[in-house]
Amino acid sequence: MASNPVKFRPRHKPLVGDISRRRLLVAGAAGAGGLLLAGGGLTGKLPAAHAAADMKDGQIPGWYRFKLGKFEITILSDGSYELPTTLMATNQPREEVKAFLTSNFLPTETRTSHVNIPLINTGSELILVDVGGGPNWMATAGRLTDNLRASGYEPEDVDKVVLTHGHPDHIWGLIDEFEEAPRFPNATYYISSDEWDFWTTDQAEQRLAEQFKGFAIGAKRQLPPIADKTTRLRPGAEIAPGIITVGTPGHTPGHMSLVVNSGTETMIVSADCVTHPFVSFEHPGWRPATDLEQDKAEASRRKLLDMAATEKALMLVYHISYPGLGHVARAGDVYRWVPAMWRW
Repeated sequence: MASNPVKFRPRHKPLVGDISRRRLLVAGAAGAGGLLLAGGGLTGKLPAAHAAADMKDGQIPGWYRFKLGKFEITILSDGSYELPTTLMATNQPREEVKAFLTSNFLPTETRTSHVNIPLINTGSELILVDVGGGPNWMATAGRLTDNLRASGYEPEDVDKVVLTHGHPDHIWGLIDEFEEAPRFPNATYYISSDEWDFWTTDQAEQRLAEQFKGFAIGAKRQLPPIADKTTRLRPGAEIAPGIITVGTPGHTPGHMSLVVNSGTETMIVSADCVTHPFVSFEHPGWRPATDLEQDKAEASRRKLLDMAATEKALMLVYHISYPGLGHVARAGDVYRWVPAMWRW
């Protein structure tokens, strides 16, 4: 027996009349015309608009605070500065570097380098790791002291300052040049012996490329005034209980990173062993022009990334988007950067 064809019927009755798209558009246009007549009379003029609000420049204070075990960590921004991307990978074809940047939605001619500086409150000491570029480095940097105060501390509160290396964006904030005195007057200072010797003798001027020789002049102005308050140390030295230095030479001869442990939590402070959120992780063999000893720098970078991935430790990277916190995940024989979620 043949079955009756199935008839699909609307569940609700259609609206009375056929309201087509064309009729809706016509009705909308008529409505708009009515509004013009109502607001502007027969002239059809729009009613006068209120003045536009002024655009506001600036950002919120650059500090971000979280707990690491029993320690309280505050990431202070010293601002940012621009660098040409030609410095990014001296051992790679320029077009390959530009293509990689483009694939990550980044500009190909310049990069923005943030300066993220950790302040560690152990409960008994306040420890600052690097001091930023001060007022004479870049117009868009030198904001550390303002952000330190905005976070609730004064320069006089800092007990210890660790200097990871002697580049301007890390040490040129040491001396208040108006007062001709240390900006952190109550602090003791820590730096690797090799790093101190490199910058306070003629080594830096002799070995740095011409475009970086100004770094040596600045270091000789900043470091001698703190000589009597500075401890020169070797990798593996303890700054305070739970805070250990790690030798990561190459970027500079005595460059060091830090491992911070409190309870069951660990944070690695990379300093400039790692500098870019994509290049340093996905292409750890690409060699920046700012690395003085490039073989050593690459070996240090791979060692630190492997440590972070193996330990699943939080990492602070100085020169990526503020506040520079995240984790390192393996991606075959290289890595990828996983930014940490902001904790409110």
